[in-house]
Amino acid sequence: MDNHLFQAFYDEQTNRVIGRLKKDCDLLGGIKEVCNEFGIRGGHFQCIGSLTQAAFYQVVKDEKSAAGIRYSERRVSDSPVELLSASGFVGSDGEGNQDVHMHGVFVDCDGKVSGGHFLDSENPVAITIEFVLFPISEVELTRRKDEAYGVPIFQFSKGGA
Repeated sequence: MDNHLFQAFYDEQTNRVIGRLKKDCDLLGGIKEVCNEFGIRGGHFQCIGSLTQAAFYQVVKDEKSAAGIRYSERRVSDSPVELLSASGFVGSDGEGNQDVHMHGVFVDCDGKVSGGHFLDSENPVAITIEFVLFPISEVELTRRKDEAYGVPIFQFSKGGA
């Protein structure tokens, strides 16, 4: 499959989708588009490449929270970045919509290395993002509020994803 957002192909022998997201495609939105094209409702992915910016959260200490941490305010890189390593999960938001959870490490144009939890619709591809997607078919991934911490996290259950 080759369109204006991505180029990707299914490898039947390994049950994987491999490909790339094209310039200006949103990173997480592009992963969702690939999943929709190949009928993938749940899976794991890995990727590398370049972004015109990185928009993300990081953990910060918070002694008032039950976990002792919380997410920072939204952070955005000052320059384009090279995504050195990233991985994530694809599942449902609990209302039937596709949801992606990704963490990654990147280096900016000044050589500063950083990373965190990437935000949806805010990470446009600069040149390319290359990925491999591992579909999961017998386990459902559904994001729901965690009982202990009150934040939405993927919950895993047996069933067709």
